[in-house]
Amino acid sequence: MTTAPRTLDPASSALLPVGDGVPALPAPAALLLDFGGVVVTTVSRATWAQELAEDVVARAATLGARLDAGSVAESLRAGRSALSMWKNAASRRLAPRELAPAEIVGDFLLADLPDPVRRTLALDAGELLATMATLVSEHHQRPGIDELLAECAARRIPLGIVSNAHSGRAHRAILADLGLDRFFGVQVYSDEVGIRKPHPGMIRLAAEGLGVAPPQAWYVGDTLDRDVVAGRRAGVGAVVITRDRRTDTPPFRIAEAPDLVLETPEGLIAPLRAALDRAAAAAPSSAAASAGAAPAPSRRGRPAVLLDHGGVITLSTPNPARDEEVGALIVALSERIGHPIDLETAARAVAEGWERHRARKRARDTSADPAHRHDEIDPAVLWGDLVGEGLPEPLRAALRLDGAQFSLALHRAKSVPAPRPGALELIRWCREQGIVVGIVSNTISGRGVREILARYGVLADLGPSAYSDEVGVRKPGCEIFEAALGGLDADPADVLYVGDKSVNDGRGGKGAGIGTVCLLRGGKDSDEELAQALAGSFADHVLDSPDALIALLVERLRETARTPAAAGAHPAAP
Repeated sequence: MTTAPRTLDPASSALLPVGDGVPALPAPAALLLDFGGVVVTTVSRATWAQELAEDVVARAATLGARLDAGSVAESLRAGRSALSMWKNAASRRLAPRELAPAEIVGDFLLADLPDPVRRTLALDAGELLATMATLVSEHHQRPGIDELLAECAARRIPLGIVSNAHSGRAHRAILADLGLDRFFGVQVYSDEVGIRKPHPGMIRLAAEGLGVAPPQAWYVGDTLDRDVVAGRRAGVGAVVITRDRRTDTPPFRIAEAPDLVLETPEGLIAPLRAALDRAAAAAPSSAAASAGAAPAPSRRGRPAVLLDHGGVITLSTPNPARDEEVGALIVALSERIGHPIDLETAARAVAEGWERHRARKRARDTSADPAHRHDEIDPAVLWGDLVGEGLPEPLRAALRLDGAQFSLALHRAKSVPAPRPGALELIRWCREQGIVVGIVSNTISGRGVREILARYGVLADLGPSAYSDEVGVRKPGCEIFEAALGGLDADPADVLYVGDKSVNDGRGGKGAGIGTVCLLRGGKDSDEELAQALAGSFADHVLDSPDALIALLVERLRETARTPAAAGAHPAAP
């Protein structure tokens, strides 16, 4: 039965009804469902710890270890309680990672066992967690799921699963046992992608796999702190809650509210049909409007600007003495720790280590691991492992510890920077107009970029600046764009971004939801590559100079001034 829509009581995070009927939600192009609390509900099994303890005791016996099943069961129960606390705390984070199976088993569930046994069993963590998933709870299909999936199949609405899970493998098996796996085009589980809700990346991965953008999808979950927050952060078209045992007991107050709260998934069928029927009925009039009627004027908010650094603000001339200059610093370090090497060896290590880094980036960019494809390299890995390969082990250890300092030194030494003509003029013009300008840059040293901008005299004119070595993600990964966007008091659709690479900047900016992406000629990509980005809708404009953006901003300010809500809020356009 469909319930009235609900919102949150600001004082308690409790869900309260706000009216009768079904709200008018946008028609979805895809439906994303949580596993537990939506597709299935669970009933706890009191004997799970004892049963799993017997399995652990049997595994330990193969090591010659004699364990007491009662003590192991206590460790399992204590570990699961601590794990629950960790999960509650993680759901407060903006982009929580998932624990690796070995961490769950070794650091939580079996933390009280002798080290050799604990470490050995952690190697079989995947097996233990798959077994545990079926022992902890019974899984029962929720009312209305068969009808909902059949409705989506009939309407050709693709379906996906988005679920926090210690064992996605077990979840897949449960769906198969219920005969439901055939309905789902994608299944995204936190243990398989390395991030967990409310990280919006899980929803984005599922949407990408179904060929839709998040605003075109509905997300259906059962928790406020994980599902509602994840849906809002991902920007889905609608967030729906189907009530289950954890819905009304969030671990802390949640500000975000769902669009619709239902007692069971059965109640979702009516609003889904209504949304799809409304869209179908409106289609002819929309077609007529596009053929003859003038479009409604756009309602824009105040613009903001994000700029790439290299190729946009700065043009660099390579320094042929780079390897020797940084190598001299490595020589000095080697002498301080008592394991000296010569300059030729150190300079060669810098050159070869940097090439290993470049090869690693190319391999990672084509990786099949979507959660970590765009991870920025850890300075300790760059210097201790890639540059340090073949150097004395104590020196490698010292390089790991000083990795960030050596990245700064390399950034200073690798090229001679100079402002790109028109870049500083653009930044200063924006400052005069009250337009916030931020930075989104792939770099091994954000500190080094800040030094350059300070020398140019514009550091104080810049707002949120996201550097890949500090964010941990490289463009075209969405997270680095989102880090900068989060510091702007502007809708992403009102942001203008300027870069010089069709993939990192064009695809990356559009993938992050930025409204206007401009690419500059004269950077890393050829004119042909830029033209292809423009034709493929990964860029809106190709410009010859950074200050060519000023003309676009002038027009945008005029549009903003024509919007009643914005009029008077800021200086008028020139």
